[in-house]
Amino acid sequence: MKKNWLGFLLNPFERIAGGTALAWGTLGLLLSTLLAWQTDYHYHGLLHFGPAPNPALWCFAAEHVIVWLIPALLFYLGGLALSRSRIRPIDILGTTLFAQIPLLFTNLMAFLPFYKQMSALDPATSLEEQLAQVTAMVAQPGFWFSVWLAFVSIAFVVWMGYWMFKALQVSCNLKEVKLGVLFCVGLFGGDIICRFIIGLLY
Repeated sequence: MKKNWLGFLLNPFERIAGGTALAWGTLGLLLSTLLAWQTDYHYHGLLHFGPAPNPALWCFAAEHVIVWLIPALLFYLGGLALSRSRIRPIDILGTTLFAQIPLLFTNLMAFLPFYKQMSALDPATSLEEQLAQVTAMVAQPGFWFSVWLAFVSIAFVVWMGYWMFKALQVSCNLKEVKLGVLFCVGLFGGDIICRFIIGLLY
């Protein structure tokens, strides 16, 4: 039983794909959007998160959709060009969206006082004022625990990236160099494109 769960956590796409992955991924997207809206936690890109000047719910929803569709589109186009297998759009869309479910944990991190205090730092203030604010934060109970949790959240971003790698591998049936190149284009190139498009929302 433990091996089955471990196998699923490492590569859920051996069991789930297509419409099923899309349904669960959509549920994750809706929940993530609502959590982000409640905490003012914006997706600036696939790998960049933080505060932004647009608090409207539609903005949070648009960010999540963009962060999903841009890498999925790059994966799909790359799969058509590099793979000899038949590529189904629903498999790409479903597995790519499902792969982003671990980012829900980063949404939960935004509820921590540590995140809210860091977001409240104003870069326009003097260095002395910023240092005074940081010193006050460090003195608060639970500060270092919050910092530790913030580092833990990085593991969930890595987990998301690993799932996206597996999503691409399974849905496009790619291996070795082709798989690695297309994954980097979709993940890092997709992040750059997402940041540009999302920047137009603010």
